[in-house]
Parts: sequence; C-alpha cells; structure tokens
Amino acid sequence: MVTLRPSAYRLALLALSVLGVNAQTLPPLVIPKQANVDVSPDALFAGIVPKLELTISKENIDKLAKNPRDYVTLTIKEAGGVTLEKCSLKLKGSAGSFRQITEDRPGFSIRTAKSKKTQEFRGLTKFQLNNCAQDGTMLHELVAGEMARRCGVPASRCTHAYVTLNGKTLGTYVLKEGFNGEFLGYFFKKSGGHLYDGGFCNEINPKMEVDHGDPDESVRLTELIASTQERNPALRLQRMDRILDLDAYFRHLALEEILCHWDGYSFNRNNYRIYEDPGIGKFYFILHGMDQVFGDDRWYVFRRPGSAVSNALLESPVMRERFRAQFFTVFEKSFRNYDWPKRTLEIAANAKAKLTPMDVEEGKRFDGRGKEAAEQVKRRLEAVRSQLEDAAQLRTLGGKVALAKYNWDRSTDKGDTEEQAYEGRQCFHLKIGTEKGGDYRLQLSVGPGRYRLTGMVKTAGVVAGADEKTKGARLRISGLAGVPPLIGDGGWRSVSAEFSVTDSDPSLVMELRAAAGEVWFDRNSLTLTRVP
Repeated sequence: MVTLRPSAYRLALLALSVLGVNAQTLPPLVIPKQANVDVSPDALFAGIVPKLELTISKENIDKLAKNPRDYVTLTIKEAGGVTLEKCSLKLKGSAGSFRQITEDRPGFSIRTAKSKKTQEFRGLTKFQLNNCAQDGTMLHELVAGEMARRCGVPASRCTHAYVTLNGKTLGTYVLKEGFNGEFLGYFFKKSGGHLYDGGFCNEINPKMEVDHGDPDESVRLTELIASTQERNPALRLQRMDRILDLDAYFRHLALEEILCHWDGYSFNRNNYRIYEDPGIGKFYFILHGMDQVFGDDRWYVFRRPGSAVSNALLESPVMRERFRAQFFTVFEKSFRNYDWPKRTLEIAANAKAKLTPMDVEEGKRFDGRGKEAAEQVKRRLEAVRSQLEDAAQLRTLGGKVALAKYNWDRSTDKGDTEEQAYEGRQCFHLKIGTEKGGDYRLQLSVGPGRYRLTGMVKTAGVVAGADEKTKGARLRISGLAGVPPLIGDGGWRSVSAEFSVTDSDPSLVMELRAAAGEVWFDRNSLTLTRVP
C-alpha cells in the first residue's frame, strides 16, 4: 500500500496514462483516518464548512504575542476528520483587520506541510482563516471571488469554517486557499513560474516578496517594471505587450471597477499578486483581499486608476478603447444575465445549513448576512448596468445622461466641501475656507465629440479674488478657459458649458474659487449631452 497526497496521486494517474500505463495496476491510494471522505479542494470549495479545532501551546501563544508574523507550530483537528500535527501558523491582516493573538478573533495564515512535507488539509498545504473584521456579511470574498473566476480572472476559492482555539470558540471564519503551486495549477497550465506578493500599498518593484519560484531570478520582473517606465508611448505599449497579457489585465481591472475594489492593485496598489506564466512568458494579475467590495453604488465603471500599469496603458486612446471592449465583454458574458443576488443568498443558505448543527445562533445570523450582501450586490450591478447604458448613450448624437448617480471626488484640501440637503434639493455645497476654494470632480470616459454640461446653481455672497483663478463659481471641465464665473447672490439658475473631446478623457468640475462666499450645485440637475 502506498500513501500519497490526493493531488499528487491525481497527477501521477495523469502522467502514467500519457505513457500508456494501466492505472488499475497502481497500488491503491491510502488516506489515513478519512478513507470515505472526499478530501479534494474541489469538494471543500463546493460548500463544505469544516469545524477546525486549533491547538497552540502556551509557549507558542507567547511567541505569537511578541512576533505575530513569525510561524509557530500547532495541531489542527477537523471535527469528525483528520488530525494534522506540526502544522505552522502566523497571524495575518493589516490596517483594519489585524488582531493580536490575545485579542478576539485574530486572523491566521496556516501551512500544513512546512514541517511535514506530505501533509495536506483537504488537498491544501496553505490556506488562510480570515476574521472578516471589515466584512460583517462574511460573504464578500466568496461572492467576488466566484464572480472573478467566472470571468477568467484568477482569485482564491473560499468557504466558511467554524473555528475554536485551545477550546475557546472563535466562530465563523472565511477559509481561503493560499497562493502557491496548488493555487496556480488551478488557473495555469504551468505552475512553476514566479508568483509575487504586492505587499501593503506597494507598487510593483524589484524587491517584491516571492511567494513561489526562485527569489534570486528577477529578470522578467525587472522587464515588466521597465516597460511601464518607457517614455516613448508607442515603444512602451510594444514592450508591455511582450511581457504582460494586456487583455487579461483589462479583465482584472474591469472586475475591480465592477466590484468597487478600491483596495486592490489598480486604485490603492494593495491586495494583489502577479504571476509570471513560464508557458506563455507573460505576467497576470490576481485579485485578492476583496472583503470591502460592493461598498459604493456610485463608483464610476471607467474610473481612472492610479497604478503604474494602468497609467502606462490608459494614457493611450487605443488602450482605453481596448479596455472598454473587455469591460463590455466581461459584463455581457458573466453579469448581465446571471442572477448574482440569488447566488449570494444560496451561499448564505449553505453556510446557515452547515453551521446550524455546530452553533444554532451563528447559523441564523446568515439569514441577515445573506440579505444584506445580496442587496449590496443587487444595487451595485444595477448601477453598473445603468452606467454602461449611459456610456452607450454618449456615443450617439443627442444622447443625454444624468450625472446624479456618479460618485464625484471631493477636493478636501482646498476649502469647505460637503454634500447636503438644501431647499428640497440634494446639493454639492462649497464654502470659502482658509484655502480660498474647493471643487468636486468626475472623470468620464467618452468618445471624441462635442458635449454640453448643464446644472442648477445657487450662490450667496461670492466675492471675486484678485486673480483670474479666484473669480467665482464655475461649472466647467478641467483645462477649459473662458467660462464666465458666477459672483454675488443669485437664486437657482441653469448654467452650462460646452466642450470638445479629441483625445484625453475630460474631468467635469464644479468649483468655487473666490475671496468669500458659498455655492450650491443641485446634484439631480447635472446632465451631460452629446451635441452636434
């Protein structure tokens, strides 16, 4: 009898079949203590919710208290299943989610084979137990990851787990597969390439932590970084195309936009991995850390990112159109006709059914969690659909869209700005402060053409300053000169500005630059129209 890890056994069968060897002549697979249980990761992530009993010695608890990022040994027992000894554990999490081992519900990174090389938990040698400190629904990562994988964008598979530590109940966690060769084998034909960890709010750089592969070999990573820094626009795109799968990155970016994943690579340079596929010779971005998604219905679907890769690509009008094409394809294939709110409720119902025998009250909580998450998903996808319809409208003459549904960025360092209800209207309010001005901005992705921006405005006590930039209140686009300012006291009136787009995407602006005064812009009156 031969004992093999399940994943190793499956690979052996595949290799021998290619060589023409009869698999029936192989010795049977032996899985100690769990022979009648499907221990594959596919089964785990199909909806199993294991109860995990973690046992850490007092000595190792003390070590974690002093050095939470250093591994210590522990024993893991699955209730009704296997007991795994000499596993390794460290604490995980960053700003907002990290908890000390002495606090309530710390998060864990676990390796089962760090000391015992052949040891797995249900086909995994590396996984995380996320405490969901920033996701009260405990469903965001599961749902968002499933959305990503449906679109062909790599993201970890997840399930729920019920956890105890040294006999103390910690409760429900999200069990998430780790980033290693097993994970890569699920998405790529060759899993022996370099896998890099972006770290906490870091841009791609030569010193990225290596999760998988040779840490002393960084030629391709250096080439990727250098391609984004190429000054010649045409040459930059050629170099990036050689080292990065552009359409795969655009699908990754599309998911970040759809999910409102502000804490991912493209917007916060956080929560990401990149993999160099040795079979194709190109890099791919991997979604990660999606516990705070679905949070902003007004997030613009073509919001301009701020990372090195996105900036290097989207500076080109051709690449912006290519991204738009990938976005529409992703949405049409994986979102428009798929009932994601229903799927969210199904995941919550599964958690309830599996957790109730362990903890009746915890199981019941997933009724409310499922409804909350499903409503978040529903609102966000409705907003995405509406914004895509707007994008199509603005490609046709006479097309008109309401801008109230969008999230305008507030310039908080240049004056007093806030959204407020005023005279029965929902308003953007700006008041002169110590910096003598403030503004709200919205960058839209529109095609070449001529447009009219219109809105209702009210002013009070606006006093012009000495220079042209502080003459009053304006509704305009960035870089557009000659727009007449509004000064003094004025009741509600309609103002507009016309402009042409030839290359770069316009930033729409509501601003107050003056010596004194305040202004209100009626959110629901703001419109953009494509004109001849």
